[in-house]
Amino acid sequence: MADGIWILAAAVIAFAVTGLLGKWMVPFLHKINFGQTIREVGPKWHQKKNGTPTMGGFMFIIGIFVAAAASLVLFYRTSGQNPQDMNMQTKLVAGFLMALGFGGVGFIDDYIKVVKKRNLGLNEKQKLILQFLVAGAYLFSLYLSGGSSVTLIPFLGGVDLGIFYWVISLLGIVGMVNAVNFTDGIDGLNASVTFFASLIFMVIAGVLGASGMGILAAATAGGCLGFLIWNFNPAKVFMGDTGSLFLGGWFAHWAMA
Repeated sequence: MADGIWILAAAVIAFAVTGLLGKWMVPFLHKINFGQTIREVGPKWHQKKNGTPTMGGFMFIIGIFVAAAASLVLFYRTSGQNPQDMNMQTKLVAGFLMALGFGGVGFIDDYIKVVKKRNLGLNEKQKLILQFLVAGAYLFSLYLSGGSSVTLIPFLGGVDLGIFYWVISLLGIVGMVNAVNFTDGIDGLNASVTFFASLIFMVIAGVLGASGMGILAAATAGGCLGFLIWNFNPAKVFMGDTGSLFLGGWFAHWAMA
């Protein structure tokens, strides 16, 4: 029952912080002319989106962090439980840093688009190199903290893949991050898909009794819902690659947890 209270609190806090940040951030992005440049090859109706503020992903990044940090701390203090597994603690911290790293790659991409007034920022090669570096640093931190290369395979149980575990994980993380990134494209699409995906993770966390993961999933769902206030059609702000790559890294961390 106690964990349910903090899961709900995480969702409400993330929703409130993200939604309220929009009241300041959307006008601020307008003021500094951080607008999205729309491709000319796209449909004519999409051209009216040209100049809509981008990098709005900062809203839910902040909202998720504030909600998750506050709720996790209060949950462990009030429940008497302790996150004693150092490997899990390392995964949590490293996972959030990885998500921020991917968000940083997205910020560079968005910034180039804004400054150059074009739809394309980093080229594919530059973006992939940076993404592999971020994912590699995350996996290396897990390896140094004693992370195991054993994975569960249906009907086979735990299987030690050795070095192939890290190679597959590296490719899987980058692939998942780009899958989330490609989902972003029209008003409300990525945030709404991520909202429902977060609800599924909440259910999985409930079944497994993983209260910490449930709190993180709830914070993400709340953050996405708060962002949708500003991103529903007609969108007043886009999350940009800053937001979509962060969400991709965040979900990749969950898959590794």
